[in-house]
Amino acid sequence: MPVELGKNALRVDRTWSDREFAHYQQEIEAKRSWGYYQRIVIEDASGKRLETPGAHECLGVIRALDRHGFPASLAGKTVLDIGCNAGFYSTVSKLRGASRVVGLDVQPHYVAQAQLIREILGTDIDFRVADGHSLEGGEGSFDFIINTGIIYHLQNPMDFLSKMAKMTNEVMYLETESLTDPALTEYAWFIEREYGQDPSNWWIYGPRCAERMARAAGFSRVEFQDFIWTPPPGTKTPEGFDRQGRAAFLCWK
Repeated sequence: MPVELGKNALRVDRTWSDREFAHYQQEIEAKRSWGYYQRIVIEDASGKRLETPGAHECLGVIRALDRHGFPASLAGKTVLDIGCNAGFYSTVSKLRGASRVVGLDVQPHYVAQAQLIREILGTDIDFRVADGHSLEGGEGSFDFIINTGIIYHLQNPMDFLSKMAKMTNEVMYLETESLTDPALTEYAWFIEREYGQDPSNWWIYGPRCAERMARAAGFSRVEFQDFIWTPPPGTKTPEGFDRQGRAAFLCWK
């Protein structure tokens, strides 16, 4: 594979020409007005560096996910990255040996960003615009499904999880905003307006609640991998709510 996941960047094993480098810089900048979420850093063999201006530090997050059950190898597996954003985790899956990777996102501008990253890296990944709620199996089934940062944005998460269970051959990796109070582990919090200045945040689940939801959706075994991140005590959202944490789960078919 001519791309490797380094400590500080995705590294390509060739040197971009000045013209190529300028073109990639211009394309990244042209998409800035759409808004980037994922910060993806790419370096060529000479050290030239490209970076998308997102707030989500992908390299740091993948290391955290790796400590909480994300597979070190996906050799020969088919992978679906649902809500792929700019495609970083799709790219990681391909670099870890996946035979086929499909990345879906409901936002066309994120898919366009992912397609640009694919062009820069030269990876073979299928990125498409699609809504997880509308999936009816036409995309086929996948050995491994990446489901990160999605279910708290959904008004009907059980419908979505049931569709994911039907599409999963082996394992789904689930990551979500999660209630950190042990007394609330079996409960879910419905958000009426905004949380974190985002009106698309509808639910926050306790870890045991999320496990039960995934089992009810069709997964035979679900294991809480622990909190990936928890806020310092007393941290508040701009609305004045207690800031919650991020949790990971492995869901076996």
